[in-house]
Amino acid sequence: MDKLDKEILKILSQNGRTSFKQISEAVGLTSPAVKTRIEKMEKDNIIKGYSVNLDNKAVGFMVTAFISVAVETAARDEFYSYVQTCPNVIECHGITGHYFALLKVLFKSTMDLDNFLNKIQKFGETSTNIVLSTYKEPHNINLMDEEI
Repeated sequence: MDKLDKEILKILSQNGRTSFKQISEAVGLTSPAVKTRIEKMEKDNIIKGYSVNLDNKAVGFMVTAFISVAVETAARDEFYSYVQTCPNVIECHGITGHYFALLKVLFKSTMDLDNFLNKIQKFGETSTNIVLSTYKEPHNINLMDEEI
């Protein structure tokens, strides 16, 4: 991935609906060249897809929470399979420390969250943190200005 690919990714991460023509004008390539580069990044799974950034509360999901789960080793495959089927689980990460997994979940109410917690208790101990305020929304890393 070269600098031009990173510039294209930066443009697409700001607006996934930007046309090949607009991108080509911004990066100084032809539209077919931009299309070829984007298709290669899609094929290489650098670009995994395109999505809409929703306002969760505006569409009725009033509760965001992070759930840490201490899953027993023998139940890990079953746990991963289970969370894959749960539409309210937005993210699932394997983590270090006392807990094995960290889930980000969205629910319409605390009652719905409570029902979900009751279902996942069978996998192990949980610790839940409900989000009160969000000061920075998720976004893609800026590949042009990354700091490591």
